[in-house]
Amino acid sequence: MKESQQTILSEDLNEDEISISDIIRKLWQRRGLLIIMPIIFMLLAVIFLFTSAIRTSTPILYFVQLKGIEKSTYPNGTEFSPQDLLIPEVVARAAESLGLTVDDNFRKSISVEFGSPISAGLHKKYQEKLANKKLSAAEIDRINDEYKQKLQSTSQMGLRITIDHTALGLTADQGIVLANALPRSWSEVFTEKYRVIVDTRLDNVAVVSNDTSNPLQSTADILSARKTLQRLELGVEILNEDQRLKAITSQAGLNGSDLLSRLGQFKEIYFRPIFSGLFSNHDASSESFLIETRLKIAELDRNIKQIDHILSDIKGFSRLSPEKVQTDGRTENLQLTDNTFNQLIELANQASLSEFMQTMFIERRDLVSQKAAMQTDLDRAQANFKMTRKDEFINKAKVEYAFLIKEYTSLLTSARKARRQLYGDFFKPFGSPEKIKTSLLPPKSAMVLALSFFLGIFLAMIVALAWPNRR
Repeated sequence: MKESQQTILSEDLNEDEISISDIIRKLWQRRGLLIIMPIIFMLLAVIFLFTSAIRTSTPILYFVQLKGIEKSTYPNGTEFSPQDLLIPEVVARAAESLGLTVDDNFRKSISVEFGSPISAGLHKKYQEKLANKKLSAAEIDRINDEYKQKLQSTSQMGLRITIDHTALGLTADQGIVLANALPRSWSEVFTEKYRVIVDTRLDNVAVVSNDTSNPLQSTADILSARKTLQRLELGVEILNEDQRLKAITSQAGLNGSDLLSRLGQFKEIYFRPIFSGLFSNHDASSESFLIETRLKIAELDRNIKQIDHILSDIKGFSRLSPEKVQTDGRTENLQLTDNTFNQLIELANQASLSEFMQTMFIERRDLVSQKAAMQTDLDRAQANFKMTRKDEFINKAKVEYAFLIKEYTSLLTSARKARRQLYGDFFKPFGSPEKIKTSLLPPKSAMVLALSFFLGIFLAMIVALAWPNRR
């Protein structure tokens, strides 16, 4: 009885056991499925990869080198930013080259930032330096700091322009045209409209065309001419500060020094007699000028007295000098005492006060110079000068005055043209715009294909084993 039960139990166990030979036989019977399913999965993976590659954006990349822009400033001192290339005027002018309209999508598809292709070579160079295993921690820190400084200065030498032509619905060739047009439009707009080449101080000393027709008759005419001559003198001095502009000439062939000499001659021979004779017959304008001049002199006196008071306080403070720092007479080494740190603080304060005093002295000198010039004008007004043959004299003065204004305007125009030719465009291409090179398949495509192959085999084995046998 027991033997029969054991026999039945062993037969049941044999039926429940999985036979390797049965599995292999079953898989062999479904070998076609094992071949077809991995191929199908790999084909699906290839289709997915190609679709992803088509959808992947391949923008146009353009590197340009900056010219005439140092430490992120234009020649006239205005701050430069890569975003200057994306202001509406620049983008609109660049879009005109392709007949495009500018919208939010257009601006979002263009990016500009500091960058240079030289950065890659610089990175490789410093990687080789850091590869030396004998470097100490201090040397590694020094190399890293040097690399950061070099990378920053190198990057700010150029611009990286990226244009997503696919998002704009443009071909690659059209994207290249747009990439070329963008920096050119930026250079033109900022040169013509914003005049970032010419010294900004010259904008405050320009003269208008009406100044040439000044009759020099009334008090208002003469006071207006005085202001114009002051602007003219300041403008010529600004031009003479730039060594590169000293060679330029006006329409009559006068350079800055010649015009300044001619101006001094005009003031000496013509304008000062006219200005002095202005106050022989007092009117509202002349009286107002005298009152304003006296008030300004009084204001300058108050400012000068305030500076003198400050300098006197500083002088009194410096007399209360701290005790000298004790030193060893033989070695001259600093001997620390209880008051040493307080003494060092006092010495530092005195050093900062010395710089402050220099600034105050310079400011006082300027105020005294302004006061002296105004006092000279008052003295001329009190000279009671009477002019003979006035009409003939003023006619000659008008001719010379108009000549000076005309030549000054011509000199300013020549200066702007000279600086424009000197700097040219603000950029120089680092090669031509090009489409970013990408492989036919996306990254890690080999891994995707391998996974699809093994997934196909795995599913094929499951299907083959689960497939019922034919009866």
